[in-house]
Amino acid sequence: MNCDTLEAIRRSAAIPSMPIVATRCFEMTQDPNCHYDKLNDLLATDPGIAAEVLRLSNSPLFGVMRRITSLKQAIGLLGLKRLRDLVLTRYLIQRLDEHRNDLIDISYFWRRSLTTAVVAGRLAEPLLPAQRDECFMAGLLADVGVPVLARALPSVYAPIAAAYKPQGGDDWRSAEHVALKVSHAVVSALVLEEWRLPESLVSAVCLHHTPIADLPSDAAGRDQAPVVSVASEIARILCDAGQPATAAQQCVTAMESAQLDCGVLTPVLPLVESDVESLASMLRVDVIPNRIFKLIAEQIAANLTLATA
Repeated sequence: MNCDTLEAIRRSAAIPSMPIVATRCFEMTQDPNCHYDKLNDLLATDPGIAAEVLRLSNSPLFGVMRRITSLKQAIGLLGLKRLRDLVLTRYLIQRLDEHRNDLIDISYFWRRSLTTAVVAGRLAEPLLPAQRDECFMAGLLADVGVPVLARALPSVYAPIAAAYKPQGGDDWRSAEHVALKVSHAVVSALVLEEWRLPESLVSAVCLHHTPIADLPSDAAGRDQAPVVSVASEIARILCDAGQPATAAQQCVTAMESAQLDCGVLTPVLPLVESDVESLASMLRVDVIPNRIFKLIAEQIAANLTLATA
């Protein structure tokens, strides 16, 4: 690992800062006894995020019969975990938009990140139910190091970033180690450390491309890392939109490499696209249009059903 590279990134302006409102919100919502009045007072100090919370609480997703007009009502409806995820994600989107770099296709970045988050959360439901939300957030934040590296080291990272696209393969990950002696996973973890996020979340992101046999037994995010790893790989496969038969076999291989039951994936795939579209709509981010994504996911699920029967 190139510590000089990490230190240069840490000193640069490439790491998006996280406002105190987001950091404090994350800290407060970690406490199950969090007082809603205090959380309401905190969020009310940022009119932008307060408006986002109200907008989301009135989305058709929650099927409310009457319009939610107060921030306190919205907090009660959303719940602490969903509110925490929303606040953190909205600030992340805002900061990445402010730090946008032409080296990265931001629509593809969000398509891939949202897909990784959805798959990680869905897989964690039966595998690690207590860590479901953390797996979702780790999946969402796993690639945040990519735009950070593109902004911090544009001349060196440009040829690597060029492969971060549909059909780009995984060679760009090896290129990171050759050119930088550091991976985007480590840089992503560095960003989360700067944001003072929980150690287990930071660790899961840092280790999400580490082979399962090499995972440290005492790592805080050891259990979550394989789920995030396979979700990242399946997101790449789905975003590539390749031939269904080939994609199905790649999904099986990814699950086996992570030592996870392939059968767990079968009911997940048909739900991914609708989840991604709902998230993208709620968060107001653009994703690369993919009209056949759902069809391919359903075909992959059908192939997996046959393969694991």
